[in-house]
Amino acid sequence: MPSPFRELALYFAFMLVAFSVVPQPLAPATLFTAKLAPPWAVALAAAVAAAIAAVVDHVVVRRAFSLKRLADIRQTQLFQRAEGWVKVAPFLTTTSFAAFPLPFLIVRVLLPLSGYPMGKYVAAVAIGRFARIFVIAMVGRALDIPTPLLIAMYGVSILAMLCAAIIRRRRKSAASAAKSP
Repeated sequence: MPSPFRELALYFAFMLVAFSVVPQPLAPATLFTAKLAPPWAVALAAAVAAAIAAVVDHVVVRRAFSLKRLADIRQTQLFQRAEGWVKVAPFLTTTSFAAFPLPFLIVRVLLPLSGYPMGKYVAAVAIGRFARIFVIAMVGRALDIPTPLLIAMYGVSILAMLCAAIIRRRRKSAASAAKSP
């Protein structure tokens, strides 16, 4: 069997993009890579990519919210209430949101802004993502889903994301048009 290093390197690059710049469906790529590499190696590659993305998140979010317009958002009652909730158990909250299919954007913004230390935030993200990806890779290894089906899953996932974005954009423009006299 050939070395899975190349596939893991490509998977790492994909996950780095998926965790930071352009959200992508994680399962199809993970299930495919699990055919070629042990689940622990797949999960480790994803955890390292998630840790790098978490460092970037922490820095970018803190800088972005130092801008006056975004700083005003922090003063809203809803934002302050949500920030208080994540401060109750920040490590567990971050790990849980990273491990389970929960809206990670909430933690991605609130934890860096709450003053939570970058090292703990990065560790929690890496642990959570490792656990999530390890489970997906184990399932992929056990089921051995055919590659054409994985490609179709990825395509359908991307199509669903694009449709959701188009619908959100249309609703937003319709709402703003309705407000205009």
